[in-house]
Amino acid sequence: MAHFYLRVTPADRVMLVISVSKKVSKKAVIRNRIRRRVRPILQKFISSLKPATYFIIAKPGAEEIKGETLEKELKSLMII
Repeated sequence: MAHFYLRVTPADRVMLVISVSKKVSKKAVIRNRIRRRVRPILQKFISSLKPATYFIIAKPGAEEIKGETLEKELKSLMII
């Protein structure tokens, strides 16, 4: 099951937006933890991305995914 959804819109430069709604978790601590785990993984790929705005939207269950699996899923999502 995919824990993230990607939406891409044209832009002049590469921008990453990480969205974790209250549907994922009611607790801000959990939502912020997901953002903190995703951000460094995406920073590794930023140089190979085309100029666009990348919206990474977390789905319910994203807080339970393990580190190595998280990186694999984000890498396949970004098609790198």
